[in-house]
Amino acid sequence: MNYQLVRFISVKNLTFQKEKITDPSEIKEIRDRDANDYTYGDIHKSIVKYNQLVKTAVVDVNFGVRLHECFGLLGPNGAGKSTTLNIVSSTIPQTIGSVCYNGVETHQAKLGDELTLREHIEFFLSIRGYDSDDAKVYATQYINAAGLEEHQNKRVDDLSGGTKRKLSILIAICGYPERILLDEPTAEYQRRNDSALIMTTHSMEEAEQLCDRLAILVNGRLICIGSPEHLKMKYGKGYILELQCNDVDQFHSEVMERISNNRGKYEVKMTKKLGLVFERMEEYKKKGLVNDYSFNQTSLEQIFINFAKNQIISN
Repeated sequence: MNYQLVRFISVKNLTFQKEKITDPSEIKEIRDRDANDYTYGDIHKSIVKYNQLVKTAVVDVNFGVRLHECFGLLGPNGAGKSTTLNIVSSTIPQTIGSVCYNGVETHQAKLGDELTLREHIEFFLSIRGYDSDDAKVYATQYINAAGLEEHQNKRVDDLSGGTKRKLSILIAICGYPERILLDEPTAEYQRRNDSALIMTTHSMEEAEQLCDRLAILVNGRLICIGSPEHLKMKYGKGYILELQCNDVDQFHSEVMERISNNRGKYEVKMTKKLGLVFERMEEYKKKGLVNDYSFNQTSLEQIFINFAKNQIISN
């Protein structure tokens, strides 16, 4: 399999002046606490930068994306989806770990100190098969799109760290991009069959229809990963039986224990002899107890909700 490994830990630094913590005793308590002793969303001591207080955004997230695959990144608000994409796209740096495209770290791509920003882009475009004239045209488009016009004739050693990261990602994607990152896109986008997509979405229907594989983030950690069908089979709790009938009371009294006056939805926790469910329901239809019914796996949305219940809401 052709996977591109993505591995990183992101820690969001905080500035005391912008935080509500002003009590010296509270600050001392945080500093005296073990750096690993914290709840997600809490301010704690950094495990990598001495004497800094931070909030951890995502922790030990690892996944690979195949070519031609649509990979969905799901999670409740605050789980770390956008942070993950910002790190993958080099918008913000990770604290520990690496983000690689074809084995090359995007924010550490080898840059020649003697070449200018424009010359770098034209050089890599020429490596990828563009002639000199086309390379100049496309380089101008990339530079304008990234807002780097004023830096295009500067040598790399004269660029700021942020501008170097922008140049690195332009080098990674210039030419024909093989990977596209989408943060909660609209459902109207057209999928490109020759691209690998990483997308986030709040719509489970969209995720199930568009994505080949899904990963769910909760509290900054990757909880599960797999195809939509795999996740439903592994984490779904049985099946859902929904029925429509003229007299729910009669159905309850003759078929099962009465739960409520109007309920026509049931969780069926069984894995064998599922055909018996259809046989019984067809019998009840013939008797007039049931007008119509459906029998389905637990939905992806319900699985997502079950995981999302564990999300810690930080202040």
